[in-house]
Amino acid sequence: MRRFSVLTLLLVLGITVIGVAQTAEPGSATDTAGSRTLTYDEATKTVTFELVAGAPGGKGGPFNFNGYTSGAATLTVPAGSKVVMNFVNEDGTPHSAVVFAGDGPLPNIGDDPAIPGAYTRDVTQGLAQFGKDVLKFTAPATGTFRLICGTPGHALSGMWIWLKVDPAAKAPSFGETK
Repeated sequence: MRRFSVLTLLLVLGITVIGVAQTAEPGSATDTAGSRTLTYDEATKTVTFELVAGAPGGKGGPFNFNGYTSGAATLTVPAGSKVVMNFVNEDGTPHSAVVFAGDGPLPNIGDDPAIPGAYTRDVTQGLAQFGKDVLKFTAPATGTFRLICGTPGHALSGMWIWLKVDPAAKAPSFGETK
């Protein structure tokens, strides 16, 4: 009987922690994968997100962002927020990141970003394993975009997630696409 109660309590607490982690209030929070950080400074309207290419254990093998592929995750940011994405490539294959238009076919190779400043260096060559870069940009008033790997063939292989700019959002969030 006691074992059932402890397990039930742990399950309830686990669900509560996951539910809270989906939205970053002022301060720090963790995304639904439980290992990457999403923070929001309400005073400066700054969203800081750790974007991990080729996260170990991710779906789709090395062609993932924070463990997600083919648009299975969405990063939502408030309109007009300053976005800082700390990019790191944890995979042995070179990867990059670029914000691309949310409609139309996926590109085979990275191109000009849909939002100025929303790309890593070496977009088409990618950064080597453990390579890091920072994407800094201001979110537009609204829009739906795709955050893709610009290395040839990677986006078409599923290496992309959604980026949504929501004028009604009071804080950023990251998690499975609904």
